[in-house]
Amino acid sequence: MNASNGTFASTITGPRPTVGDAIYDMLMEAVFDGRLAPGERINDISLANELGVSRTPVREALQKLRSVGIVESEPNRFTRIAAVTPEQVRDRLVVWTALMEPLIREVVGDISKSILRGMGQQHKKFAQAVSNLQGIEPDDAHLESRMREAREIAEANFKFFTAITPLSANKELVRALETEQHVIRLGSLSLPNWIDLAALSLIQESFLSGATDGDGDVMSGSIRRLSLLAIPGTDAQQG
Repeated sequence: MNASNGTFASTITGPRPTVGDAIYDMLMEAVFDGRLAPGERINDISLANELGVSRTPVREALQKLRSVGIVESEPNRFTRIAAVTPEQVRDRLVVWTALMEPLIREVVGDISKSILRGMGQQHKKFAQAVSNLQGIEPDDAHLESRMREAREIAEANFKFFTAITPLSANKELVRALETEQHVIRLGSLSLPNWIDLAALSLIQESFLSGATDGDGDVMSGSIRRLSLLAIPGTDAQQG
């Protein structure tokens, strides 16, 4: 599927900043629901025509996607969805866990009951998707079903661990965290095998418990455990 070939059969209207944000959100959603695959090219002219907008908001959206690592481009050659390698996932995870430490210290006392409820809901969705995945036969005939559950797992895990990010008053920290979070999520969809989902579920439980109790040490410890998970396809995992 090509982003300039009918992927988005709709027209966007509204003030320019809103249009750019809407296109950004739309493209981001398409990446994570599988409509846009890693390596797939995006033609800004065709996309603008398809959406019934000028090229300016499309370019704004693509630039924003580049800034968070979802899109990569070379002038006069290509603009495409980034293909994130297992090694990049591993390296980005190291950076993300380091950035989470100051975030936790800053916001641990500001996590509301509504945020905790949302985290609890995402944890349940994660567990359900893992259970569903385990019940699907590992053959080509069930590939689409497995990919659907994989996206559910990635989305629930992403929403769980990013729930506290907006609480930070440090805009640079938030920007850096968002970049790492999106790239890790994108790369996780292309790993050659599963990470230890049972261990990840336990880490979520520990993180949620720490957040509920206002215990930053427990939360930070959970994140450090997360950084130790083997990433399939990397030398460390293979060895």
